[in-house]
Amino acid sequence: MNEFNIIDKQKELRYVSVYNKLFKMINEGTFPEGSRLPSEPELSKLIGVSRTTLRQALSLLQDDGLVNNIRGKGNFIVKLKPNNDIGLETIGHPIYKCMNDTIDDVELKLRIEPSTDYFNQILVKKTAVVVLVDRWYRSKGKTIAYTFTLLPIETISNLNIDLNNQDQFLEFLERDLYKISTNILVEIKYSTAGNFAAKTYPISDENQFHLIQETIYNENEFPITSNKHYLPIKSSSIKFNPMKSI
Repeated sequence: MNEFNIIDKQKELRYVSVYNKLFKMINEGTFPEGSRLPSEPELSKLIGVSRTTLRQALSLLQDDGLVNNIRGKGNFIVKLKPNNDIGLETIGHPIYKCMNDTIDDVELKLRIEPSTDYFNQILVKKTAVVVLVDRWYRSKGKTIAYTFTLLPIETISNLNIDLNNQDQFLEFLERDLYKISTNILVEIKYSTAGNFAAKTYPISDENQFHLIQETIYNENEFPITSNKHYLPIKSSSIKFNPMKSI
């Protein structure tokens, strides 16, 4: 395994802490499958956060299919589905394929943190450490899309990736990853969480986004990485070219 510098863990964003706390409560059965969550005022008081922070965490839970908001009735817990359904088509990097503007710059930031129950759920296995990567995509100096990437430390070790070489690491995430993948599960959703998920750089003046979630495999039952791509609806389009069966 390569030698690399462990980046000091940044102070966790408040809504991420709330997300992790709610995820754990859901996973442990505090809020059973099918049950209705307490109202937002009750839940924000219970957890000790503002309603704005709570709504951000709930939006991410909805993106991940853990919570379903029914207008006029509240938020309900959805059954956690086993992640064993694998898509068969390797489509390449969604942002380059789906954004209407040409990407001319990518900013990357990574951090290394202990894994959580949520990360282990995504990776379908327990791993001690994960690499978390933020990528902001720009066109003519304007940030127009965002990707959040999760990699188990085993991926870094098995593929001999040098995290200190940022250019090489970016090349791996943008292109090489799709070349070595054997299966990709792609889920396409509607999201309103793109701007605050992108943290430092909002990516649209409207809160309407395509959320493309990728779980990527390489001849293994466990994923080697997971991506969340946020693309503003007004500046992106998703097209499929199905092949005729023989």
